[in-house]
Amino acid sequence: MVLKIILFLYSFILFFANNSFVFSDETKKIMFNENPIVIKDLLVLDNNEKQVDILKLEHNLLLINFWATWCKPCTDEMPLLNELQSEFNEKKLRVITIATGRNNPKKISEFFDKYELTNLINYRDPNGKLALKLGVIGLPYSIIVSKSGKNLGQLIGPIDWSKKEVEKLFLRLIEKNI
Repeated sequence: MVLKIILFLYSFILFFANNSFVFSDETKKIMFNENPIVIKDLLVLDNNEKQVDILKLEHNLLLINFWATWCKPCTDEMPLLNELQSEFNEKKLRVITIATGRNNPKKISEFFDKYELTNLINYRDPNGKLALKLGVIGLPYSIIVSKSGKNLGQLIGPIDWSKKEVEKLFLRLIEKNI
């Protein structure tokens, strides 16, 4: 039974890590929650292996993106996330990238340097505890969290974060100040 579950999850992840996943109307891919629940204690490791609760970072809105160095769609969208963060003040929208699972910290740093991801902070979830807590079932996986810690919505798979419709969506969410 456990083997069947592992095979299912592996197949599911491979499906969403497929580079042929089609980009379309980007904001329609986000699954918004009708009754958002409050999330507590989003603990990750920073570059110094220090535990950080990302909910305590100053922000109006968080975009949390789970990724991995081996996931092609994940690495493809990282420069777009970097660009998105450059469009917003971190106090308004803070883009958080979390390398989950077995990702070599050196490879993560090299990736950030290679693509000049200077607007993003590199966090890690090496044991996948946070990913499991938040129900991450494939990569990339993104979650939108309000200032009050409510999980507003999530997205499985990549999108083009550079689209104007995405920027407008975040502006509307920030204005609501949920």
